Amino acid sequence: MSKKPENINIEINEINEKDNPTWEVVIPQKKKAIGLIEKIDGRYRATTNKTNSVLYAKTLESSINDLLSYFALHEK
Repeated sequence: MSKKPENINIEINEINEKDNPTWEVVIPQKKKAIGLIEKIDGRYRATTNKTNSVLYAKTLESSINDLLSYFALHEK
């Protein structure tokens, strides 16, 4: 059985203190960070906060979408 589609509002916050370009993906309603995205060697590596699963993508947008999909399927 599939879940009913729903919109999830998110914030993307850039973190400047890291060696690599890094963004934090946050759900502002729940004030919950769902993961970090880092640009390493031309690829974007998303790491989930809850399970530390790692997802790779070619673009930042794809990485954000992958992180949201993982959150909706596994962590919600």
